[in-house]
Amino acid sequence: MTTFGFLYATPSVFESTRERALLGLSADQHRPVRFHARVAKHVLPLRMALQALGELIWHSDEWNPEWTGGILDPLITVHPDRVFFEAFSQDQSAYGLVIVDRECFVPEGEVHCGTTNVDFTAWLWAALAELRSSRETHLRVGPEGFEVRTTGAGGRFEQKVEVPDAWVRGFLQLQGGMALPGTRLSVRPVDLLAAERFLRYTKAKVSPRALRYELPPGEDARLVLEPWEQVFPLRGAVHGGPEARTIRTWGRRRLRLLEPLLPYAERVDVYLKGRALPHFYVVHLGGGVRFVLGLSGWTANRWTGTAGMDLLLEPERDAGLAERALGVLRERFHASTEEVAGALGVDKARAAAALAAQCAAGRAMFDVEARRWRHRELFATPVDLGRLYPPDARREEAERLEAAGEVHVSSEATRETRKVRKLPTPEGTVVREVIHRDWVVQGRVGAQAEVELVLNDEDRLLFGRCGCEHFREHLLNLGPCAHLLALSRLARARRRELASSTPASAEAIAARAPEERRARDGDEEGALDAEDGDDDNR
Repeated sequence: MTTFGFLYATPSVFESTRERALLGLSADQHRPVRFHARVAKHVLPLRMALQALGELIWHSDEWNPEWTGGILDPLITVHPDRVFFEAFSQDQSAYGLVIVDRECFVPEGEVHCGTTNVDFTAWLWAALAELRSSRETHLRVGPEGFEVRTTGAGGRFEQKVEVPDAWVRGFLQLQGGMALPGTRLSVRPVDLLAAERFLRYTKAKVSPRALRYELPPGEDARLVLEPWEQVFPLRGAVHGGPEARTIRTWGRRRLRLLEPLLPYAERVDVYLKGRALPHFYVVHLGGGVRFVLGLSGWTANRWTGTAGMDLLLEPERDAGLAERALGVLRERFHASTEEVAGALGVDKARAAAALAAQCAAGRAMFDVEARRWRHRELFATPVDLGRLYPPDARREEAERLEAAGEVHVSSEATRETRKVRKLPTPEGTVVREVIHRDWVVQGRVGAQAEVELVLNDEDRLLFGRCGCEHFREHLLNLGPCAHLLALSRLARARRRELASSTPASAEAIAARAPEERRARDGDEEGALDAEDGDDDNR
């Protein structure tokens, strides 16, 4: 566990009168940042973005009720060009970032740039609904505290929060996820809202339950909801690549965080990093206000367990070069990879690796919307990176085998299981044949001539076989061996995405009828449409 301590002069406050509103956020006195300003314009977009951030902090238990970790106060970063409000959900599955251009504010007094945690309670989140564009609105961030008029309210207080190391590691890793190359789509909010409304009023009770982005070359992209195979055209969203692509993601219940924002949004930029990899939605609310939602592969997997997170930028091992890169960000507050490379006199690859090393240490962030690196100290005191990133000999060996070209696929095939299911839709119940596919791959890895694995729909390892000593001794009880890890990295990249269901034929429905009758009579536990599990964990 990692313990964080915050010292606040007073609780944060919200005051509202007929003519004026004040949102006063108490900053951690260990990291004093001062930003007092009047909101010059666009109060409504700011209010809605902050409300969405509060929803992420306080309602993440709705999609993962088993999470029992602590709540870390959100971060505020003040830069000369932008102000950032940043939070990570309790269950590690969602990341929220509010970006506000400094032109939206008229500063009052001296501004001290930097990063700090702020006291942000559920009560304060609810009070944000009182912000109105008809009132003069002021935002104050500072360590000095505020006059508290509420009877019984306390003054200076210290708060200690213990969070699992995996939570901290996930918060650090998501910055690398934002910097990964991928596909960007500019989507009309109404098209994304149509898919959201379909999901709100139609609950899938069987898996698979993913979202597929289908990207034909030169044509509008499509969003497909499984298992209905319901298609939502994304008009004007052209992927621009020469080849057709299909990217499968999870996390559609968590997309509800965007639903209140979409009717007011100008556009939504979707950043897809790959199959079951993190993906990001940037909602442009107008007036220089954006809300960024980052989602892991699926809820139960979280950021630290997402398949493919080992493909993050390799951090620079030259500590001196990484420190010089941080110095550039400290001086300029933000910079592109090219600008840092020029300042350091190195190529782009080494500059990106040096910046990735600072992200991994919590000392920098990647602004996915501006595609720039920014100085942002996540912690008041440095954390033990050796504890957060323990060495993994099997993973390192898998990476070595892949880099040396010693991973070869000899055969790959899809194994299908079909089941007839009744699926509710807004127009009524439909009967479809749902297809579950396992990906069976055999190959040669290094000195092991016969390596085999089976991945399910969500790329989870169901079966493995290898002749190495580690596998003979432990099988999969201690996780896959280095050879299975190396083959799985290649297998995931080669997997083909296919439809999750088809209209059920009369023969399939007839074959299912006896089983359905047994379910109705109570001879079989669960009915035909019994729920298979949480929507986001499949």
